Amino acid sequence: MENRYLTLKETAEMTHTAYATVKRDVDNGKLTAYKLGRKYFIAADAAADYAARRRKMAALDGYTVKELMEILPLSYAFIIGEIREGRLPAAKCGRRFLIRKEDLADYLEKAKI
Repeated sequence: MENRYLTLKETAEMTHTAYATVKRDVDNGKLTAYKLGRKYFIAADAAADYAARRRKMAALDGYTVKELMEILPLSYAFIIGEIREGRLPAAKCGRRFLIRKEDLADYLEKAKI
């Protein structure tokens, strides 16, 4: 059985993401790729798994940091700090963080006095 390989551009089109996002995920080890010369190639099955993971992350029901700033009068830096310190759980989806509604409710419950 022959394996099919996709370029970064084809993978980006398949996953409906930017070329730079796919390249960054390859560089960060989130997507396995082969580099031949200056070109990158991704196995079609790995690209399909990557696309499924991206769809699953996009389907999360929650808030971005900017949406959370509209709900709570907090600064961007404070929210990012809470995420990085692990006090506010968030999932990274591309360049943005997604905070699930349940996690926000738990976070606010813990802060209640």
